[in-house]
Amino acid sequence: MTNHSRTTPRRRAVITLLIGLVFAIVAGIAGADVLDNLKTGGFDDPQSDSVAAADVLADRFPGSDPKLVLVVDVSDGLDSAAGREALDDIVGAVDDVDGASVTGSYADAEQLRSDTDRGVVLVALAGDEDTVQRATTALRGTITEEVTSATVRFGGIAGINDDLNAQVKTDIIVAETIAIPITLVLLFFAFRGVVAALLPVGVAGVTILGSLGLLNVVAQLTSVSLFAVNLVTALGLGLAIDYCLLFLTRYRDERSGGATDEEALRIARRTTGRTIVFSGVVVAAALATLMLFDQYFLRSFAIAGLVIVGCSVVGAVVLLPAALTLLGRRIDWGRLRSRRPAGAEGRFWYRVGDHAYRRPWLAVPVIALLIAMAAPFAHAEFGVPDERVLPADAESRVVADIMRSDFDVAEADAVSVVTEDWAGTDRELEEYATELSSIMGVEAVTTSLGSFVDGRLVVPADARTEQHFRDGSALWLQVATDVVPYSPEGSELVRDVRAVDPGAGSTVLVGGLAAQMIDIGDSISARLPFAAAAIALMTLIILFLFTGSVLLPIKALVLNVVGLVGILGVIVFLFQDGNLSDVLGFTPSPIAISIPILLFCIAFGLSMDYEVFLLARIQERFRATGDLAEAVRSGLGASGPIITAAAAILAVSFFAMATSGVSIIKMLGIGTGIAILIDAILIRGVLVPVFMRVAGRYNWWAPRWLAAIHRRIGITEG
Repeated sequence: MTNHSRTTPRRRAVITLLIGLVFAIVAGIAGADVLDNLKTGGFDDPQSDSVAAADVLADRFPGSDPKLVLVVDVSDGLDSAAGREALDDIVGAVDDVDGASVTGSYADAEQLRSDTDRGVVLVALAGDEDTVQRATTALRGTITEEVTSATVRFGGIAGINDDLNAQVKTDIIVAETIAIPITLVLLFFAFRGVVAALLPVGVAGVTILGSLGLLNVVAQLTSVSLFAVNLVTALGLGLAIDYCLLFLTRYRDERSGGATDEEALRIARRTTGRTIVFSGVVVAAALATLMLFDQYFLRSFAIAGLVIVGCSVVGAVVLLPAALTLLGRRIDWGRLRSRRPAGAEGRFWYRVGDHAYRRPWLAVPVIALLIAMAAPFAHAEFGVPDERVLPADAESRVVADIMRSDFDVAEADAVSVVTEDWAGTDRELEEYATELSSIMGVEAVTTSLGSFVDGRLVVPADARTEQHFRDGSALWLQVATDVVPYSPEGSELVRDVRAVDPGAGSTVLVGGLAAQMIDIGDSISARLPFAAAAIALMTLIILFLFTGSVLLPIKALVLNVVGLVGILGVIVFLFQDGNLSDVLGFTPSPIAISIPILLFCIAFGLSMDYEVFLLARIQERFRATGDLAEAVRSGLGASGPIITAAAAILAVSFFAMATSGVSIIKMLGIGTGIAILIDAILIRGVLVPVFMRVAGRYNWWAPRWLAAIHRRIGITEG
């Protein structure tokens, strides 16, 4: 009987690890082609007018917005035999692809020729993002292989997306090549042993494989952003290791205190296991709020985050204990003897906690620093990601630069007004175009009737113009402007255009870059209060269930917001203002409007992660001693080394994203990495002890009715 009781846990552990191994293998196979099933867009609100306008243009006026722009260089000249041959080969390749058609070329449009004898071919691509992506990839392969008489560069939105896809694949490999070795070194020094360092990395591997496999399954059901893969690799590596680090540290602490392997594992499961589950719930709750937004770019990170957190928690509280059951004392194999006194790191953080607790005024310079960091956010400018997020030598970005320098691309900044149900007469259309052309900032309005400038018709239409801007009851009015689309002036122009009544019972849609920016901003602004309320409410509820306190959850919410606003200021200082742009390798530009929301939710969740770690130890010591000062000092002394190591490892995972060639990924990695370090050092090391000193006996206060609820359903360590 005794032998059976000893072998049963080991048998269960073997079965558990085998299930985990099978899951990793199946998930790895399922996720092998995940990058091919993800999308590069998702920044727009699909219900917005600008998206509807783009759909009408693509359906009724396919030549109005060619997805693919090909720049052709022929050494002998565009009109040479080589130039004609190149164009014939390009047209032939396009005709062989379903849904693709040449809508303009240097052979029949003078504006598609430059003074340097460089030509442009415009290609319309029908279908959704997946169809356009496949067509672009096919055309790139065919044209590159068959067009030998000229150099052809791919640009336009389809070319940009194709380059982004290739860049992200390269970036993931580079980032993990950097992050994993550094993480192993940090783990080795944290545990002073080989086996203990390798275990968390193994769990992280299962987490990443599992997350990619599940993400690929979700991608078959709904649109998922390509950029979510960056979160899977960075957060999957960091969070899984953080949770394993927390569990392993508690396990080894209990063994060092005289507990047997089985007792240490049982205590770690009962205490730290619960902390990990609560931490995972907090992180998942923060990321889940991204589901409230209409942009699938943001929702994709919510989906990826939920999958990562779930896999990380299961890995830390199921797979890791199973591995420890089998390893037993072999967990210490390869352990180095340290010359440092036992608990040296804990004594350092004990002194930090004591210093902050006895000197509440230290909060003043810390808060002043965070406010100073936040200051640049006051002049933040927002935009939508374009070719500037790519490296300067990316082919589609080179094409965009060529189009600006060698061709007239004012049409790219134009505002598009479209309708599918025009019910008015030509006279009413003329009156509408006349009023639009009188708006400040409008240079010209081109319609099926001709071009209008400053309230009058200046160029009557010819047969080609009429056909180009009218399709039955569908009309397209091109509103040319010299106003920068992503600017307050651009937004004002769109609002003025939308304010003009087309009359005749017609409904018009306004699109273009400036309209897109307004619609995205309005969509996010409309959802933001609900997201903020949701993240605040979930944080308060979860931390109340964990602590039984009303004040501690409010404190955590306020301190995290203060810290994260400072990070948003740093992002503006770096990526919009261009400071260190040469060192970091990016082009300064307006901040992608979705990124602050995304950064805030990710960093907020991770900040609450460390809040749970710290509060768990402080609360445990306070319950044991009843001495708040000692609980804060010893709680920080016990959790400080873990939080420091965990923050360093997680920060490395995100800082590795700074190697990305895509500036929005670089921005997300640097911003999150800085947020993690500031939270671990300044927020947890200074502001939390100061707050708990000021709050005193009210730290764990709650009204009687809430206290009764906590006694019934609250879950804490112990």
